Amino acid sequence: MIDLTEVEKIYPLMVEYRRHIHENPELGMETVETKNYVKKLATDLGYTVREVGNGLIIDSGKSPKIALRADMDSLPIVEETGLAFSSKVKGRMHACGHDLHTSVLMGAMIYCKRMSLKPVRFIFQPGEEIGQGATMMIEGGALDGISHTFGLHVWPSLSVGEYSICRGKAMAAVDSFEVRVKGAGGHGAYPHLAYDTVLESSRIIQYLLTVPARKIDPLNSAVLSIGYVNGGKAKNIIPAEMNIGGTVRTYTREDSEIIEREVTGLRGEHVDVSYTRELPPLINDDKFASLVDSVASKYIKPVKANPTMGGEDFAFYCSRIPSAFAFLGTGKIQGREVSKHSSIFDLNEESLKYGLLLHLSALESLSL
Repeated sequence: MIDLTEVEKIYPLMVEYRRHIHENPELGMETVETKNYVKKLATDLGYTVREVGNGLIIDSGKSPKIALRADMDSLPIVEETGLAFSSKVKGRMHACGHDLHTSVLMGAMIYCKRMSLKPVRFIFQPGEEIGQGATMMIEGGALDGISHTFGLHVWPSLSVGEYSICRGKAMAAVDSFEVRVKGAGGHGAYPHLAYDTVLESSRIIQYLLTVPARKIDPLNSAVLSIGYVNGGKAKNIIPAEMNIGGTVRTYTREDSEIIEREVTGLRGEHVDVSYTRELPPLINDDKFASLVDSVASKYIKPVKANPTMGGEDFAFYCSRIPSAFAFLGTGKIQGREVSKHSSIFDLNEESLKYGLLLHLSALESLSL
């Protein structure tokens, strides 16, 4: 059984950690200060600490079999929350809840020490937002000797005290592409003397947006969205180059390959294309997810989980060993749901307690 009194005692510490991390956001793989902040606590607790770049592998005992993971990086966003502990670094903000993820896992380290739990591994990784951190940690030995991993993510559409955990499909695979249309530009008054890159780009965009609807089985989930179109600076000049960038989300390798084939098939005399597979789909292990759910539902309200087309680099852990990833309710802010990656994103700090309970539920589930 989880000691709820101990969770309440740790809660103020997690609030303190979260606010410190929120004030001092770091981007991508450059989470130096956050790493050192976590490392000090782990060292003070007497844990074995190993650095992997700007990430940490922390063991609470010998030969742990389960790993709990948190991501530490922030986003290149100017914060507009007005919080007393707003970002001190202009142009950076914890707008995706990684400050909560990190502080909750720090709370789990304290709980495991105070309650003398069996050996656990804690993974603190950088670079989730750029899809590079998990691979680096795995290559650095984060999963060596580990049989199961667990992670979580804040979910503002769920209320505080609620959580969801999918069986099987949870988050989509992520691909990206860039299309470069180039040709002889010219004066807008004489289009017959130029190669119209704008017109060609519009044709390409219209075609790309039909691909999921006409090339993918309607019963499958697939999304292609254009994120940017740029080129040209003057109203009366047909630009010599146009650039188009977008994202692709799927759940099967087959669907990803179909879309990649359609996108790269645009290559030609005037069109260059690059296509990158960034993240695999995040597929929860049915058995482990069910075990976690059976414990967590004693302490937190379960809500039916639906897969999302968002992506998460925890998927790399899932692709290697049985893993589970949960969505943690963080509630509305001032009466409204605020999207992740927003300059006004915030969360109800009461959710820290439930985040800790989810991690502890994962630990307890493997004792069943």
